[in-house]
Amino acid sequence: MLKLNRQFILGKFTKAFLIKAGKDATPKDNLRILLESAFDKELIDSVIGTTVREENGVTVTTPIFIKSKEKLKGNEQFFFVHGGQNSILKEITQKYSFEKVAVVGHSCILDGINKMQYFGIGYNFTTLKFALKIGIFCIGAVSMEGIRCLLKEKGNKSSRVNEIFISKGKIYIKSSKLFAFSPEEYYFYVNEGCKVCMNLSSRGSDITFIPCLDSGYSLCFIRSNRAEGLFDNASFEVKEAGEEEILRVENMAKEILKRNIETMLERAELGIPSNKWDGNRYGRFSALWNNIYVENIEEEVF
Repeated sequence: MLKLNRQFILGKFTKAFLIKAGKDATPKDNLRILLESAFDKELIDSVIGTTVREENGVTVTTPIFIKSKEKLKGNEQFFFVHGGQNSILKEITQKYSFEKVAVVGHSCILDGINKMQYFGIGYNFTTLKFALKIGIFCIGAVSMEGIRCLLKEKGNKSSRVNEIFISKGKIYIKSSKLFAFSPEEYYFYVNEGCKVCMNLSSRGSDITFIPCLDSGYSLCFIRSNRAEGLFDNASFEVKEAGEEEILRVENMAKEILKRNIETMLERAELGIPSNKWDGNRYGRFSALWNNIYVENIEEEVF
């Protein structure tokens, strides 16, 4: 029987660090300084992520390819929300001569890349291109329309989103000011595909970056040897995370997973597929959950 223990919820990691870019740092600042360090140590030569822009008065997200540390530092809107990163992979790896690409994305983004690398059908060129994968701890994707609805519930009329992060069991959206939501409030607007996800902690990455904010610190889980060097002689503040910081993230993920598992088991019983899993995969999950099996739930990092 699968159990909601730490390995299932967070996956295997060798170390957990708290990082801070400096005074008054935000999660975006902490992610950016981590990537700048990767540029400085020549671990990467470019990075794929997302950015936000205004379109007809509405904030939209879009994939972006950053070609240098200077471009990264100058892009204040480099973000860590869902934004179609995989849609530009082929163009980037064929058009440009970059060989050490970093990618920042949630588990669904990284799962797609890992499968492309593993199967190699039509995407052989990606096998050796990626030097660093930073997975984002995911509380579920919410459409911009959903975010606007959340903000309206708090009386905010602005549709601009500057940052989304978690802190001490709450989910925060920074718009005209900072708004706090309970996981239950936020979950109501989460995309249906995210409600059948079992990989909130982005297994299959070198580093899982948790967009949390606790006295300016964000949490990172280290999953590969090549990622550990980023935290040696770092240009930013690094300290080992304590059990309390890890447990906060684990508890939030556990509550979300409980809801997702209820959804999956209900769909398995009713034979209802989704945009992510077909009926066979639901049935297999149901069998794993309700019977005694040994199952390797880890995603390989290529």
